[in-house]
Amino acid sequence: MVDAGGTEPVATSVAAVLAVKSLHRAKSRLAATLSTAFEGDDPVTRGSLVLAMFLDTVDALRGAGISRIVVVSPDDEVLAAARRSGMRGLRESPRGNPTPGNPPPSGPPDAGLNAAFVDGARWAREAWPESTGLMYVQADLPAATSTSITAVLRAVQHHRSSFLTDRDGTGTVLLHGTDGDAAEPRFGPGSAAAHRAAGAVELDPAGRNWPDLRTDVDTATDLAVARELGLGPHTTAALRHL
Repeated sequence: MVDAGGTEPVATSVAAVLAVKSLHRAKSRLAATLSTAFEGDDPVTRGSLVLAMFLDTVDALRGAGISRIVVVSPDDEVLAAARRSGMRGLRESPRGNPTPGNPPPSGPPDAGLNAAFVDGARWAREAWPESTGLMYVQADLPAATSTSITAVLRAVQHHRSSFLTDRDGTGTVLLHGTDGDAAEPRFGPGSAAAHRAAGAVELDPAGRNWPDLRTDVDTATDLAVARELGLGPHTTAALRHL
């Protein structure tokens, strides 16, 4: 993909940051619905599904030409998978990884997620100072395609900071900012309104485009929608075990 000037590939100048929770504790809402949809929920199997969705998300980013990717997680398996795939795996700060001796921080329920995004962004800026764009991406987009990401990368060039909502229009699947102008991540319930209030421009506010990229998976219903759109190979393989 080429930028508006027709010379520099846009994707190669973008750094992407993803944050993945501990696999066996991730997706509590998905766990609650998987028990009905798939006759039981096993944390190990669910963890494999979460990892698979993450890998399919990364494949879509890479297919669009994004190679500068940093993954923040407290989970050894996620970090190992990231490094095997040639990504930077960054261990999440303890503040975002509650343990019996380290209780969760006070504040919004997604404070740890946003702190992980901020840490990843800081590392990305230091590692790739020549990057002209920084993109926070949700890691549970198993139907995402490189075609949609390429189209979004074209759209974000027109704004200093912009975001794309999820299917219902209240959450955020992607937040992008130009170098030095990346909006502070405000992922979590009501994140679309929070990013909008912070000055980020909503891409495709009518919600007509990129359904594959808008479908993050938090419930079995979301997963069913993603299956209809077409899952990536990692998620497809993981579902065979459910």
